[in-house]
Amino acid sequence: MADKNQDKNQSKNRAEQAEEHDESVLNPEIKNESDLSKKERRLIEKEKLKGMGPKKKLEYIWMYYKPAIFGVIAVIALIFGIKDYYEQSKIKTVLSMTVVNSMANDTETPEQKIKETLGYKDDPYSKVEIGVNLTTDSEMAEFDYNAQMAYVAQIQAGSIDIMVMPEKLYQTLKKNEPFADLKELMGEEAFEKFGMQTDTTHISITESELEQELGVIYDPVCIAVPYSAPNQENAVKWIKSLDNRK
Repeated sequence: MADKNQDKNQSKNRAEQAEEHDESVLNPEIKNESDLSKKERRLIEKEKLKGMGPKKKLEYIWMYYKPAIFGVIAVIALIFGIKDYYEQSKIKTVLSMTVVNSMANDTETPEQKIKETLGYKDDPYSKVEIGVNLTTDSEMAEFDYNAQMAYVAQIQAGSIDIMVMPEKLYQTLKKNEPFADLKELMGEEAFEKFGMQTDTTHISITESELEQELGVIYDPVCIAVPYSAPNQENAVKWIKSLDNRK
């Protein structure tokens, strides 16, 4: 009998202790956190923050709202990423030029000038690209190894509209007949304005202004259009414009 009374007393003590730690039992107006509405929780968080200093507030916000902060950052990054991708997808290359043995450090100025010549001055989604990554051996008759690999890849991809190169390199490359007939593309009259040429698949000109713009030191400058050029019409338009500068 004594044991039963002892068990009852222990159970009663445990219940009383539990009630002491649960204010919602002592004060029915105070709810458990799980029973609070979102609005009530926000009010409690607001009251907590009021009593904290700036440093404590930052620590509290970072500790409890870190997932939400990272979520917002991720959403913003995704939005900007999609926007950038969409803008980039609208940009079209209207002329791609490869200049062999160029020492130019800045291609932006000649690119903009060519863009204006082609009539795309006010078009933000059209661009001209000038590549200066191809180099030759000391005789300027052949590409060095890395340039040869890059040249083959670009030709196969059809990403070159115009090639500007030394005469000796042209003579080496033309053996494989990779270039279009400029007399046919430009028309006989326009082609003959550039004077006597050794064949119809290139034009050799001496034009110091062009050499300076493209950063080359060889003379004459040899210009050719690959068969695989995707923008042959613009290539021809630019070549014709060189006659007006002579």
